Amino acid sequence: MRRIILSIIILMCFAATGVSAEEYDLDAYLALVERNNPDLLIRFKDIELAKTDVALARSVMLPRAGVQGSYNLNFIEQTQSMAVASTGAPGPLVFQDIRNNFDNELILGIGISQTLFSAGAFSNYSKAKLGLAIREQSFDAARLAVLCAAKKLYLRAQLALIVVEVRESSEKFSQEQYQRVERRRQAGAATEMDLLLAEVDLRTKTDAVMEAKKNAELVLLALRDLAGIPHAQEVILVQERTELPEIPETPNLGAILAGRSDYRALMLARELTDLERKAARNTFVPELSASFNYALVGMKGNADTGDYDNLPGTATLGFTLSVPLMAGGARLARMKAAQIEQEKAIIALSQRETAIESEIRELQLRLEDARQRFESAYLTVETARRAVSLAQSAFTNGQATYLTVMDAQDKLDLVWLNFINVNFEYLSAYYDWELATGL
Repeated sequence: MRRIILSIIILMCFAATGVSAEEYDLDAYLALVERNNPDLLIRFKDIELAKTDVALARSVMLPRAGVQGSYNLNFIEQTQSMAVASTGAPGPLVFQDIRNNFDNELILGIGISQTLFSAGAFSNYSKAKLGLAIREQSFDAARLAVLCAAKKLYLRAQLALIVVEVRESSEKFSQEQYQRVERRRQAGAATEMDLLLAEVDLRTKTDAVMEAKKNAELVLLALRDLAGIPHAQEVILVQERTELPEIPETPNLGAILAGRSDYRALMLARELTDLERKAARNTFVPELSASFNYALVGMKGNADTGDYDNLPGTATLGFTLSVPLMAGGARLARMKAAQIEQEKAIIALSQRETAIESEIRELQLRLEDARQRFESAYLTVETARRAVSLAQSAFTNGQATYLTVMDAQDKLDLVWLNFINVNFEYLSAYYDWELATGL
């Protein structure tokens, strides 16, 4: 029973004339989901955005340089009255209007600044890098969750198609029985009630086929949407499953926590609160920066005071020390808020550990229960098949009524559907277990 062949899981195809079709095994479908799923694409953009945050935080600690130039062309002369001679001591001075502007003025300046020490800048850079790591872990956790959902949806689509086959087989059986009763009625070996009951059963089975096909199409629609497959494309699922996976051994809790991306993201968030608390303390630390500026000035235009092609440049080196003194209690409040956030992160981490441990135990119980029900359902299917065969033989020999045959067939349909459902429950729990254990 541990290695029962699950022939019902071998995929059945829907053929559609004139519509493009594509075959997908499970790996191909999961690769398509990972490449095209909109939720994952958005989260990937979040990672790229976090990388820009790191670049911005790093830029504060790198040198900054700038060049500024200007050119002035003067059209109107500017003069100033200046003493140019004396008629003799102690005679009066002789004044003359002297041109003091140049026709062309060119100024070129270069400035470089560098933050030498800024505890706040260092903290922001560390927080940006940690924020990027958190988003990467969150993306990985979301990716695994989406892939788990995709595996379950792929399985559900396979089983929905099998339900269609079960319903169609039951309809075919009812059609054959109806025709048999109709012939017996014409021969006088069956009553009108038998014929009416056979007709009602056939119509019921036909309605069930239509309902199963509708459900299968809805599942296939969701399957296409999850992977970004065009709705017009016919999807053929070709994954074969010959046996159920065994109930796995559960790793220890430490290994599970180390393998779970969502838990690692919480650990990094806990580290982020430590950095935030450190950043709050750094608001009391002075900052030191340096700057260097050089300017070159050129003038030309025959000013009366001289004809200069170039003037001596200027170069300055400066240091700026900023010492925070008072902030009205804002820094103390920030430190208190950071401490509270740190305590909340510790509680959330402990709460998550407990939730993961409970989740693993719950999944173990689901797997054990589904496995037991699978083996029981398989035996029930075999028994129901035998009952239908005996009922048909008895009806043919006149030892049973038509109702006996239909009742046996209905019970077979029910146990088949239950068997399919148990398969889904077990594999669904197994996929959830893989996700929960980080495997």
